[in-house]
Amino acid sequence: MDTGPALGLGTQPSATPSEAAVRDPPLSAAALRHAFGQYPTGVAIVAARSDDDALFAMTINSFASLSLDPPLVLWSLSNRSPDVAVYRTGRPFSISILAARQLALARHFADGKRRRVPVPGTMMAHASGVPLVRDAVAQLVCTVEQTLPAGDHVLVIGQVVQLDTAPGDTLAFHRGRYARVTAA
Repeated sequence: MDTGPALGLGTQPSATPSEAAVRDPPLSAAALRHAFGQYPTGVAIVAARSDDDALFAMTINSFASLSLDPPLVLWSLSNRSPDVAVYRTGRPFSISILAARQLALARHFADGKRRRVPVPGTMMAHASGVPLVRDAVAQLVCTVEQTLPAGDHVLVIGQVVQLDTAPGDTLAFHRGRYARVTAA
C-alpha cells in the first residue's frame, strides 16, 4: 500500500533517518517548528512574583512531567527572555494547566507586551504568595530545583510542593492552533 511521500522533507522514502541526516542540509528553524507542531501539547501559564511583587506570567507549551519521586516538572523559556532572571534566582513559581474555556487568557499571556499585565479576576494568590490562574484544570506550586542551559533556551526544573486539580476540558496547542481536549 502506497501512502505517498513521507512528510515531504526531501528524503527518499527508502532512506533511514541516519542516512537522511548525512545527505540533508542543516535543519531550518521553520522546518523544526513545523515538525514539532505535529505533536499536540497542553497549554499552561507559568507565573511568579518578583522581589517588588510584580507579576511575571507567560503562556507555555513546553511543560512536561519529569519525575514522580521526587515530584518534578520541567519547562523552558528562551534564554533571551527578559523573565529568565526571575527563574534563575530560584523564586517559587506556579504552573496552571489551562481549561479549554481559557483561550483568551492563553493568548493574553502569550503576548510579550501584555504578559506582565494581570487580567482582572483571573489570578489568585496561593498561601505562599505565588500567583495561580483561577479555574485552571490543574495548579502546581513549585520551587526551582535547577536551571540548565539548553541550546537557545533555559530548562527550568521545578519540584512540585502543592497541587490542585479540577474537572473540565483542557486547552491544547496543535499545528499552530489552539484546540480543546475532551476525554474519549
